[in-house]
Amino acid sequence: MPWEDPFHNKVVLTIPGAAIADAVMGCGTTTGRDTDKIAQFHMEMLPPEGTDIRVSAHRRVAIVCKMKEYREVGDHYLYLWDVEWVYGNEAEEALFAWNGYAQLRLAK
Repeated sequence: MPWEDPFHNKVVLTIPGAAIADAVMGCGTTTGRDTDKIAQFHMEMLPPEGTDIRVSAHRRVAIVCKMKEYREVGDHYLYLWDVEWVYGNEAEEALFAWNGYAQLRLAK
């Protein structure tokens, strides 16, 4: 069964900041199998409070979630998460993907 390891039961969902637009596009078009994306795109990483997961220092929002449960549904799993913390940084402009992830734009 997936996610049985207690050290891998958290995720952080983020909305990246505009300051790292080039790194976001680079990360989205590069495989992590052969590349250390953090090093290649010179991203500063920090852990939000309550987790050792690192996220970009340049983020508008970070949502720390802990897995509540998962269920097998056909040929895949459905993961249910509890939100533990939501961090916002009003100094960062939110960056979103447009045109099917082909372009990045500021959310206004």
